[in-house]
Amino acid sequence: MNARNTDLVIVGGESDPNTQRIVDQAHLRGVDYFFWDTDRPRARQIAWDFQTPEIDFGDVPVRPAAMFLRFNVFDSDAVANHAAYDVAESFALAWPNIRLLNRSTVGDGNNKSRNLVRARDCGFVIPQTTVLGDLSPLETIPDPESKIIKPLAGGDHAFIAGDVIADPSRLPGLAPQFVQERLDGENVRVFSIGGNLHAFHLQTTEIDYRTDDNVVVHAIDVPVELAPAIDQLVEQIGFDYCALDFRCRDGFHDPVFLEINSFPMFVAFDDACENKLADAILEFLV
Repeated sequence: MNARNTDLVIVGGESDPNTQRIVDQAHLRGVDYFFWDTDRPRARQIAWDFQTPEIDFGDVPVRPAAMFLRFNVFDSDAVANHAAYDVAESFALAWPNIRLLNRSTVGDGNNKSRNLVRARDCGFVIPQTTVLGDLSPLETIPDPESKIIKPLAGGDHAFIAGDVIADPSRLPGLAPQFVQERLDGENVRVFSIGGNLHAFHLQTTEIDYRTDDNVVVHAIDVPVELAPAIDQLVEQIGFDYCALDFRCRDGFHDPVFLEINSFPMFVAFDDACENKLADAILEFLV
């Protein structure tokens, strides 16, 4: 069977709203795309060889010009999901002419410590930060209500240090943590997609907005004081698609860089800006 030429192959889970948004927008924009749902029972039936830039999804051979790949963190069958994602990613990386988000950094760890140093070198203010492997010193840390902790390698939310100390049984099970100053100003997230910036205000009363079911997202103008350093940091790392998180010390004043996310979820932010993020992703790829 001859391979189908297509502008875009989308590989991800239908149950992931981020992947589904790209599928929906591609359909609405009339993009020639092929979607492989990694939630399906036979998602691992993917094959390719090194002879031609063609990949078989089930019994459908495809020759893509671009690919959108997303591991579905919402799927309970992580093994099968990883297998499908890994095979598709290996194909995309083997053929450099295929357009791919963050091609230059795929497979590299998005190390949070390294990125804090990079951000500081680019001119950002970063929070006062200590890294603890053994969490026992938290029990005697001064003014624990003014400190937050979050995992060194990511994967969990931020917590007020005082709340964790109040329950000593939590300390032994914690992975290495960042201990940082607590910031009580507003939360700002800036997406960079193909070099174009899109900014949002996250209105919340929680330490970590991800724990707030009532967080409200507003599209805002990109803060002019942040844009040059954002461009410098993104170019230095090599991201085509990322989001940078900031929290201010006072209202919207004195923004402090927290982290840069290499492949962030975006649907709530896309809703707040009338699909400009999904459109920007598709414009970059297609």
